[in-house]
Amino acid sequence: MTTLPADRPSPTRDSAVLEALLAEYRARTPGSATAFQRAVAALPGGETRFVTYFPPYPVILAEGHGSRLLDVDGVEYLDLVNNYTSLVHGNAYPPAMTAAAAVLASGAVFPSPHELQLELAELLVARIPSVERVRFTNSGTEASVLAARLAQRATGRSRLLLFDGAYHGSAPPLLADGPDVVTVPYNDLDAVREALTEDIAAVFAEPFLGAGGVIPGRPEFLRAVAELARERGALFVLDEVQSLRNAVGGEQNRLGLRPDLTVMGKVIGGGMPIGAIGGSEELLRLTAATTDRNLAHSGTFNGHLTAAAAGTVTLRHLDAPAIDRLNQAARRLADAVTAAAAGAGIPATVTRAGSILNVHFTPTVPVDAEQARAATATPLLSALHLALLLDGVYTTPRGMINLSTALDADDLDRAAQAYAHAFQRLADAEIPTPSR
Repeated sequence: MTTLPADRPSPTRDSAVLEALLAEYRARTPGSATAFQRAVAALPGGETRFVTYFPPYPVILAEGHGSRLLDVDGVEYLDLVNNYTSLVHGNAYPPAMTAAAAVLASGAVFPSPHELQLELAELLVARIPSVERVRFTNSGTEASVLAARLAQRATGRSRLLLFDGAYHGSAPPLLADGPDVVTVPYNDLDAVREALTEDIAAVFAEPFLGAGGVIPGRPEFLRAVAELARERGALFVLDEVQSLRNAVGGEQNRLGLRPDLTVMGKVIGGGMPIGAIGGSEELLRLTAATTDRNLAHSGTFNGHLTAAAAGTVTLRHLDAPAIDRLNQAARRLADAVTAAAAGAGIPATVTRAGSILNVHFTPTVPVDAEQARAATATPLLSALHLALLLDGVYTTPRGMINLSTALDADDLDRAAQAYAHAFQRLADAEIPTPSR
């Protein structure tokens, strides 16, 4: 008989309030429990994407439309995850879905370039000043790997400098424990200066640590890192897989950066799998089939036409006014969440980068991944996640949320009220906090 895997060990397991929330969650999601029993018989741990799991089992979602998600038990949720920033216009965005469906009627993939690929590439070149040429992959991970290979070929060096808490994908050579990877704290220029030796091919940076807690990079720090990399013969690679949604030309345009290479994904595919790198014509020429001794790069589904079609529509609708509305809404929600925590007497802060936010159970704003990790050592994080789910708001277990253009004013009010209710539930339960 198939059994559910044991919950992950956690200090929250002895918390009475968490046990009460877990019992309420189980009672509300019997269909998800049954579906997850099927999943563990076919998928390791019942999932094929590590980030989607949380104890006792994840919600099994059935469909999504706009700002709403529906699970297999018929429970509706307000979507504050948007597939981890990729659905900037919400679920099943009609213009993007119509464009993707139209492609399928005439052929989804061909062994030749297609005008839809050209259209998306031309849009990215027009949109991002540092991008003169584009090369597509199937994911942000693949794009990061290609950027690393290109940096190594262009410089003749082997090692990469990354920041603690950064995530550039789940494949070598961009894993923190890799043999050719040097890792330093984010927002620490002295550490970069010391680590940036003559064998470093590239510095990979995010405008903010995404998976590391949405920790914004100080503008002067990022500019100094870019300059230092060039002074020492390394490339400066900016990972805008998440952050491209925050400004028309990406965070680099807002911050006055001109990276040698830009890594892209998520929003540029309009909900379909995609990745890309962009940069100067001189650098990207190294990947061209017409270049002698080129860096060979291929992939059966690179620039898949459904992704190209949906991505082009998505970006055209993500103009400056739409981005401004998203960022303003995120600012208001961040203030509301912070105020709700304070009103409940729970020390919490919210970090924000554009329309992406992260709740931290700490009285001071974390500035690097180590501080962000310290804020997770509390029963509050898991309890908050479950309390929000039970209030019909879908968030991430790690506290990260992001907004879509599908959210209206009433949705944002509902989200703020759900956070206020959740914080009060935690406060009434007297769960230990870092300051108590």
